[in-house]
Amino acid sequence: MRNLILLFILAGCTTNTITGAFTGGLLGGGIGFLADSSKGGVIASAAGLALGSIVGTVLDAQDRLVIQKNSPRTLDRMDRNDPLTINDVIKLSQNGISDDAILHYLRETLSFYALTQIQIRRLQDSGVSQRVIHAMLELGR
Repeated sequence: MRNLILLFILAGCTTNTITGAFTGGLLGGGIGFLADSSKGGVIASAAGLALGSIVGTVLDAQDRLVIQKNSPRTLDRMDRNDPLTINDVIKLSQNGISDDAILHYLRETLSFYALTQIQIRRLQDSGVSQRVIHAMLELGR
């Protein structure tokens, strides 16, 4: 039970690695517990956690390659934990980086926004999701 609570806490950290670990551990544990109560559940949960982490790490690396190829300045800012610009957010979104990953980067880089209506419209017109725009507005408060 403690492991399950820990997984729920970690699920709030939205990198693909954490999401993969959470999903793999939860699915593996569920299947294991159904197949062989406690012992099978623990083993399957650990295996799912490990496999999910590996898959997530690969997806994080793929995101990183996409950002490096299409917006190296954004990646430089992320690596230095500098706040992301509105252009960075647009580029991340347009390059298929998930909302969860973008929100993670915004939190990690301590980005702050006081968005104007023109900037909000630009984000919308550029395809940035309402979820990300809302988070950016919340970061400005």
